[in-house]
Amino acid sequence: MARKPTKSVTDSDVIPPAEMLRYLYNLGYFGDLSWNKVKSIRGADLAKAVKAYQKFNGLSASGRVNEETAHRVSRRRCGLPDFGLTSPTGSMCRWPMKEISYYHDIKLPGMTQEQIASAYDIAFGQWAEVCDINPKRVERKEVANIYARSGRGKKNNLDARGGTLAWSELPCDVASHIQLDQMFDEAEDWSFNMAVAVICHELGHALGLGHLNFGALMAPYYDPNVSKPQAEDIDEMIRLYGKRTAPYSFTSAGVQLGGEIVINGQPYVLVPKT
Repeated sequence: MARKPTKSVTDSDVIPPAEMLRYLYNLGYFGDLSWNKVKSIRGADLAKAVKAYQKFNGLSASGRVNEETAHRVSRRRCGLPDFGLTSPTGSMCRWPMKEISYYHDIKLPGMTQEQIASAYDIAFGQWAEVCDINPKRVERKEVANIYARSGRGKKNNLDARGGTLAWSELPCDVASHIQLDQMFDEAEDWSFNMAVAVICHELGHALGLGHLNFGALMAPYYDPNVSKPQAEDIDEMIRLYGKRTAPYSFTSAGVQLGGEIVINGQPYVLVPKT
C-alpha cells in the first residue's frame, strides 16, 4: 500500500503532490468526497490534509511532505484507512454476543504452525483480558465468526513486501452467525513478536475498533514496541463490551498457559496454571 518515497531536492516535495493526494484519499482524509472532486486539490487544502495525517500519526504537523512524513508513508501498516471505519447506520461496530469464535489458516514465513496458533491465541487473549468477551477457537471455518487467512498480492488486497501487513473486516451491523475475513501478508518477514502485535491489532478491528492515535496498538502503523492494548485501546474496547470482572485464563490449543512470557522484551504475566 505504501510506496518508497521519491527523491527530491526540496523539503516540501519529497513525494509528488499527486501521489500524496492519492495516498491521503485512500486513507480517508477527505471523508465522503469522490476522487473526481479530490484529485485536483493542491495548495492550502492539500497542506491541511497533510497536517491531519501528520498529527494523527505522531509527526510534526508542518503541512509539508518532508523526509519525516515520507518515511512514515513508506512504513509497514494495516491495510485499512485511518478514518471512515464506521457503521453505515451510525451505530457502534460490535458483536451482539460475548462469545466470539475464530478459525485461522495462516501461513507466515519464519514461523511454524504451532507458533502462529499460539500467537493468535495470545493476541485474542490480550483483548479478553481487559474486556468482557470470550474468544473460542473452533475446528471448522464454516462456524467461525472470524476467519483469518494469509496470502499475497492484489487479489488478496495486499501489496509487495514492506507495505500492507494485514487487514480485517469490522463487525458493523452484524448478527451472531456472520463471518468476518482477515488477511495476513505472506510476503513479509515475520517473527513471533510481530505476529502477536499485528494479529492483536487486526483483532481489534474484528471486534469493532477503528484506527486510533499514534502510540496506541490500534494506530495504523506497526510499532515493534507496542504489541498489546494500551490505555486508549482498552478504554475504547470497554466502551464496546464492558470491563472484564474476572481473570481471563490464557489457553492455546486447549492448554492453559501460565507464568510469564516475553514479547518485544516486555514481560507479559499470564493467568497462572491451576
